[in-house]
Amino acid sequence: MDVMFVPSGLVILLAYHVWLWHKSRTQPFTTTFGRDADGRRLWVPAMMKDIDKKNIVSVQSLRNVIMGSTLMATTAILICAGLGTVISSTYSVKNVINVQQNF
Repeated sequence: MDVMFVPSGLVILLAYHVWLWHKSRTQPFTTTFGRDADGRRLWVPAMMKDIDKKNIVSVQSLRNVIMGSTLMATTAILICAGLGTVISSTYSVKNVINVQQNF
């Protein structure tokens, strides 16, 4: 089963990224990346217009983006590590059920 599922998963992942790259190049406003880039293009001049009043908002916004991406990356790593641990565990689920019934 691994011989079939691992290559098919990699092919699906590669096909998705090729499709996403093509979509973001030909129709950028249909993707989240394109809409975010357009929003940033409009946001930067608005923040630069009145720099004395909006400098704290700009710094906090950039900090929040960095913290959000760090949190998401950490969460993804922990979920993958947890799933890997559960999948590779040699402990049988039947043992847990039998132990709980004995109490």
